[in-house]
Amino acid sequence: MKKGFTLIEAVIAITIATIIAVVVAVYIREGFAAWEFLSGQKNMTLTTRAAMNRVVKELRRIRQSTNITTHATKEITFIDVDSNTVTFSQSGSNLMRGSDILLENLQDPCGLTFTYHDASGAETAITAQMSFVRCRLIMVKGDNRYMLESAARIRVKRIK
Repeated sequence: MKKGFTLIEAVIAITIATIIAVVVAVYIREGFAAWEFLSGQKNMTLTTRAAMNRVVKELRRIRQSTNITTHATKEITFIDVDSNTVTFSQSGSNLMRGSDILLENLQDPCGLTFTYHDASGAETAITAQMSFVRCRLIMVKGDNRYMLESAARIRVKRIK
């Protein structure tokens, strides 16, 4: 009696091993894709929150609503308490503070949105009536999308 495998037995064993390897590879690939997605979300969350904190912190430094010199949906320019002129705007997929890039990978268009509200919360285009500014950032990178919204109250008495 001969010891060993026939050709058919070897082919069947290789086929079964290949099927098992493919099934395991699918689960590993799905796990890796999930890890990659969550890692990207975490990174986007951190960078978007840092940029939003910076914008809100500086918006709170507006001396009075009449110091807002430009108030558009994608741009705001104002004079802060130290008499510095500050501008936030979207240029392509970048959030700009003046000429500096504060955040990359904004959704283009509409990744940066400012809305201006009076004391009752209604939107207003009249600078003297502005009580707070709401800012929304939408960041997109690959399959990841992250939106963050915040507001800053202008804390001084308005000129009527």
